[in-house]
Amino acid sequence: MVFYFSGTGNSRFVAFELAKMLELEAFDIANYYELYSSGQCINVSLPKGETLVFVSPVHSWGMSLPMKQFVKNLELKDFTGQKVIAVFTCGDTCGRAREQIVNLLKKKNIGVSNVYCVQMPNTYIVLKGFGIDSEELKNKKLRAAKPEIERIVADIKTDCKLDNYIVGTKPFLKGAILYPLFMKFMLGDKKFFTDENCISCGLCEKVCPQKNIILNDGHPKWLGRCVKCLSCIHRCPKLAIQFGDITQSQGRYYFGKQ
Repeated sequence: MVFYFSGTGNSRFVAFELAKMLELEAFDIANYYELYSSGQCINVSLPKGETLVFVSPVHSWGMSLPMKQFVKNLELKDFTGQKVIAVFTCGDTCGRAREQIVNLLKKKNIGVSNVYCVQMPNTYIVLKGFGIDSEELKNKKLRAAKPEIERIVADIKTDCKLDNYIVGTKPFLKGAILYPLFMKFMLGDKKFFTDENCISCGLCEKVCPQKNIILNDGHPKWLGRCVKCLSCIHRCPKLAIQFGDITQSQGRYYFGKQ
């Protein structure tokens, strides 16, 4: 059983590759949004002998808020010590995301066998100084991703404890200071807007995993519960969604079909 959260397709790709190689089924946690966003229990029965895998992007060197909420509200039935794995996708490093998910599951008396990471193309473009990767770097990461997933699968099957988790520099600073600041001040959506290129296609409303967008007079309206997954801005077919004065000259990235 593989549970994943994905805004721009990176984690979805990794989740489906893992599910295929491990012969498991993949589930998008966005389908549980009404439950975890309101603090309701998510009851999951884990078959005997089946591995449980969580796949999530790293947001500001920590767990994405939706995956954090999902894990907090997860009630795992029939758990008898089955193998539990976490895999984080990151542009560069993961910071303290590993400690966060391990501690959340520990509170439920669920031990984590191992935590891995897979580097994927950068997607965070709504802060000055950040942006998508060059075409060369993007392709390099994508070429390396599948072999890395194969290494992870081999390690899961053999219990060799592969250590491919990339902490990065100053993890305490990022985890104890920058991550809380990101969660408190950077998750709003007030600076999103559409320019004259908007064609009122409604794709942004359809793909938002938080159900945070509705069309109002043919244009998207954000409802205040954005988690900065950036699905809307990267998947807009006309590059019409902007964020303040930051994204007009930024590229876009999405892994998969629209």
